[in-house]
Amino acid sequence: MPFILVFEQSILPLFLIVLTAFIYTRLFKPDISVLSSVALSIFAPIFVFDALVREDIQLESLIQPCGFMILLTGGLLAVSALAARLLRLSPDRRVSFILACSMINIGNFGLPLIYFTFGQEAVALSVIYFVVFNIPISTLAIYLSSDKSSLGATLLDVLRIPILQAFVLALLFNQLNLPLPEGIAKGLHLFGQGAIPLLIFILGLQLGTIDLSSGLKPFLGPILAGATIRLVLSPLLALALLLLLPMDGLEHDVAVLQTSGPSAILPLMYAIRFKRSPDLLAAVIFTTTLLSGLSLPILIPLLS
Repeated sequence: MPFILVFEQSILPLFLIVLTAFIYTRLFKPDISVLSSVALSIFAPIFVFDALVREDIQLESLIQPCGFMILLTGGLLAVSALAARLLRLSPDRRVSFILACSMINIGNFGLPLIYFTFGQEAVALSVIYFVVFNIPISTLAIYLSSDKSSLGATLLDVLRIPILQAFVLALLFNQLNLPLPEGIAKGLHLFGQGAIPLLIFILGLQLGTIDLSSGLKPFLGPILAGATIRLVLSPLLALALLLLLPMDGLEHDVAVLQTSGPSAILPLMYAIRFKRSPDLLAAVIFTTTLLSGLSLPILIPLLS
């Protein structure tokens, strides 16, 4: 009974929107680039800024999340690299497999998951982890995908990301105690409220564009290994790491749950661009998204 209840309250609302967008994409083949650009350039940055300013998040609040991100990402990279070697994957498939296991859908999936599970009071915390875990997705994922990308150039690209700019601006407002006029604050909050359903819908649109024409059977071993690392080992590793950090209560639960979701979709764009076996990465993303509907309702009651 707890499984059904948790699925209905935390997972089902998310999956309904994803499924609607998935079917819409399959039927009408829309161009999602404009909508994704609007979400990433306007709605998501405003959502980040509004949540951080509204909750008055200070710079010192980033120390533990950054430490947790470095430890968890490093651990997942090591485990997935070992698993790829044991599976005897080719170099291209090895990169896709490592990206699928170590890069987490902490935005489109993680943000709404935290909102539906813990409510509005957890949104500011989830935004911190959203931004912090976007750093490896925007740096390491590109660096691993392309052997020609320099780390310095990649870091410069990260500084141009609107979400990170909004994050820094919000921290600056909070550190300097700069007030926002009430009308502007309300307008930004209205933007922010639209960001979560928009991000979920875009996730469904992106899943609908994944080409699985080659089927899942050729990648069955890596898919099962990837799903196990992403949905089982990752939460266990997160729980173990948090024993080393002075973190408890709601922040502890947000950190574990938001890093226990499916594989991130953005690395698929890198895999396609750099020809790093995108078919394998797409299969793992698709499978982990579906299986998260089973794994997360089991995890959530253990945290509450």
